[in-house]
Amino acid sequence: MPPKILFPAIDLKNGQCVRLKLGDMATATIYNENPAAQAKAFELQGFRWLHVVDLDGAFAGESRNGAAVEAILKATKNPVQLGGGIRTLAQIEAWLAKGLARVILGTVAVRDPALVRQACRLFPGKIAVGIDAKGGKVAVEGWAEASTLGAIELAKKFEGAGVAAIVYTDIDRDGVLTGINWESTIALADAVSIPVIASGGLASLADVARLTFPDAAKLAGAISGRALYDGRIDPAEALAILAGRMAEKPLFEEKRRFSPLFSSRRPRPPRPPRGGAGGPAPPFAGFGPAFCLVLPPRLGGRGPGLSAPLLLS
Repeated sequence: MPPKILFPAIDLKNGQCVRLKLGDMATATIYNENPAAQAKAFELQGFRWLHVVDLDGAFAGESRNGAAVEAILKATKNPVQLGGGIRTLAQIEAWLAKGLARVILGTVAVRDPALVRQACRLFPGKIAVGIDAKGGKVAVEGWAEASTLGAIELAKKFEGAGVAAIVYTDIDRDGVLTGINWESTIALADAVSIPVIASGGLASLADVARLTFPDAAKLAGAISGRALYDGRIDPAEALAILAGRMAEKPLFEEKRRFSPLFSSRRPRPPRPPRGGAGGPAPPFAGFGPAFCLVLPPRLGGRGPGLSAPLLLS
């Protein structure tokens, strides 16, 4: 089985690299005014793919950040997949001619499934379907409109069509760092034969490790945005997990890390022990809430039923 892929995300609004919360354009946080430089930074950190969304285009139904996307394509050697506002065969052909590795079709997959199947025939291996769901129902037009179509129902329309991947986003998790909705994502992956990429909510190395669990075997990877930009995930450790290697530092000594590439915020000082005067400090003093994550043996676990502590601060 090929290694899972962690896709760093660049969402474009007004030519800048931003992140939203729950798909609300009013919540946009600007992380980099130079998306091409951000794309190159991700490449140098070892990522093998790049996920790009034209947010303005998703609402407009056509490209609105074309210049920024073209600059990204020139800046990075990594394959790039693009979604947002791509609704016609002509648009698909034009973007692929400019060097995109893959086009993601969302709204048109709901409105015109036949066009998606035709695109798969014309551009084999180059077409992905974006399924963005809220409460299990698919949303379209940049998440501004809800449909009555279920996510699994839509995915099954493309069985055997040659779709390269399904990018599944839980809108209620997107940009708020609450963790991936594993239940619905894995249920979708188990319902179809098309590779599924998880999106929305990835928050920590625990989510990255979760991709390697047996019940997630049909997932092709996951997309990470805010967790990378805020320094919550160390790229080297995340990629080591997915490659089946142990990182140099303890795998689940999860700490906030801040990079000048991503954030100007400073790390918090360590918390003092909470054992009280004269008394011993409790286990894991100085760390935030701890919970147990059952790990497969190759990631440091000891088999079913046993667990390793994941420390969050």
